[in-house]
Amino acid sequence: MMQEVNVVVVGGGAAGLAAAAELRRLNVSALVIEAQPRLGGRILTVERDGDAPFERGAQMINGDMSAVLELAAEEQLHVSPMPATGRDLCYLDGEVLPRSELISADEAEALLADAIRSWSSPGDIWKSTWSLYRWWTEPWESFGEAKRGAELAISSSTPPKDSLGGAIRRLLLCSEDEAIVRTAMAEQFGADPDLVNARAAKTTSTAYQSDRCDAEFHLVAGMTRIIQALAGQLSQSPLLNRPVTGITVEPDGVRVATPSADYRAQRVIVAVPPTVARRIDFKIARRKELHELLSSFSDGAVIKTTLVYDRAFWRENGCSGTVSFAAPLGLEVRDTSYDGAAKPRLTAFLGGPEARARASLPEKTRRDLLLTDLSAVLGGQVHHFRAIDEGIWVDHPWSGGGYNAYLRCGQPSDAAARLADWPGPVCFAGAELDTDFSGYVEGAIRSGRRVAARVAEELKANVGAICGT
Repeated sequence: MMQEVNVVVVGGGAAGLAAAAELRRLNVSALVIEAQPRLGGRILTVERDGDAPFERGAQMINGDMSAVLELAAEEQLHVSPMPATGRDLCYLDGEVLPRSELISADEAEALLADAIRSWSSPGDIWKSTWSLYRWWTEPWESFGEAKRGAELAISSSTPPKDSLGGAIRRLLLCSEDEAIVRTAMAEQFGADPDLVNARAAKTTSTAYQSDRCDAEFHLVAGMTRIIQALAGQLSQSPLLNRPVTGITVEPDGVRVATPSADYRAQRVIVAVPPTVARRIDFKIARRKELHELLSSFSDGAVIKTTLVYDRAFWRENGCSGTVSFAAPLGLEVRDTSYDGAAKPRLTAFLGGPEARARASLPEKTRRDLLLTDLSAVLGGQVHHFRAIDEGIWVDHPWSGGGYNAYLRCGQPSDAAARLADWPGPVCFAGAELDTDFSGYVEGAIRSGRRVAARVAEELKANVGAICGT
């Protein structure tokens, strides 16, 4: 017998649970179906005896991420500030440099926003034309910049023009600044910048609704407590171990197929990463267009490793624990200690092609490579950890990759917006599709709630039409 429900939500991560919880608040019944044996998606907190929890997945929040902070307050969770004292460092060509000697993150972001040009509207055409005019007419700041401009003009091996890597090249930075910007982008997107759609990256950056750092706070009890808080707001328990294989729009509703049972709903919200959603067999209107949009995304690749120490030895030398590595590309390290009595810790975030390569290596080999990287900057004391934990977000069958799926260069840069506004009885939600905090847990929750409100309004309108009101 096929189970009937108002709304089926595919995916038990933050977006899916937020959607189902919002539907319940709006008096609409919803059933969450999750492929994994657990909820949370790319949120995964691991408990260890004698230590504060380890966050293998999402962790950081800031003071403008109100949805997460409100849930934390309701659950009376302690919000710990991230350590932020000492000197940030960079590692370039075997040399340790103060981060302050290189281009700042804010300056790089502003320069990239200007270098990534759009021609999709009259306003964009004017801004881009003016930007190009300034680029060609302003005098070179140095002989080195002029030389790099000439090399770029005649080069036949530049990255694709519509890629983030291409935009970085057009900044004509010195080699040290370019290397540090490339490694930051590789870590952020979990991919080689030469593969990332530049305009989509710019949209994500400019839409970020905060002037604050994205890593101000974290939760001592772990981000999984936010998942538990959302799950506690549901009207019925989610179904686990139920991968959705097909979604078919029929005259009397939408059929959702799983290996063990089928479900019929008036609406379906697909709240899994686009790279996971495209494996579902959709039989709906504009099926080809939907498949092309979903196929515009690729999974990022991130390995997150946290090491716990008896003392914060890096602070003894005035180091903050924040280190950016030009090589390996995409390696960023920071102090992720909690306040209070918990032991100090460092977390290494490796994103991009090197993460994908190391993910296939034995665990001990990965660990030894990372410790060698860290010791080049922080010394041999990095080897004397008391605990270590690793989260690998590379080609996960149900969560995709880390931190999110990214839009490839050569693909439509508005793919995320078109998915977020997809019409009909099948809707889409997820961290990648939020307009304000794209890629964050905050964005996933906001996306889920936004789609739920739209679905509830459509169902209410349909009831009104049937009743003649």
